[in-house]
Amino acid sequence: MTTGDDIRAGRGFPISDVIAALACLGGSAGFFLLARALPAGHSTGDTGPGALPEQVGVFGIFCALAYLVLALRGAFNAEKPKFASGHRALAALAIFVVCLLTVQWIGLALAISIASGAVTLLFRGERRIVQAVATGVGVWLIAVLLFQKLLGLPLP
Repeated sequence: MTTGDDIRAGRGFPISDVIAALACLGGSAGFFLLARALPAGHSTGDTGPGALPEQVGVFGIFCALAYLVLALRGAFNAEKPKFASGHRALAALAIFVVCLLTVQWIGLALAISIASGAVTLLFRGERRIVQAVATGVGVWLIAVLLFQKLLGLPLP
């Protein structure tokens, strides 16, 4: 007979990491297929509205495959999550829910920058305030300069 110490779920095989990698792979593949269904561009040389989502889907597929390979090689076996850090995930979810609810009043760029700065505060480390401000400013600059100014996309 075997005892409870001999059998532990996922101890020798990282089943939760493999499941997460397969879920990411499936989600990325689905995103890519949905992007392929977008209409083609109308002018010569125009890549169409689906080019960027297709690239994001391909990047997601590559990242998910890399995660799957690393999980199967046991790269994450030494990293055991602490259950005490679960409150940070809930706090991050709450921050981004509040972010989504405030977009209509303060705008997307500002809401996302404040939310990303607030989530940065959840991590441990030195100079968290400086990192949070830098993250918020960086996200705001990306949203405004890249999407609004360079690509000409209207932000809510």
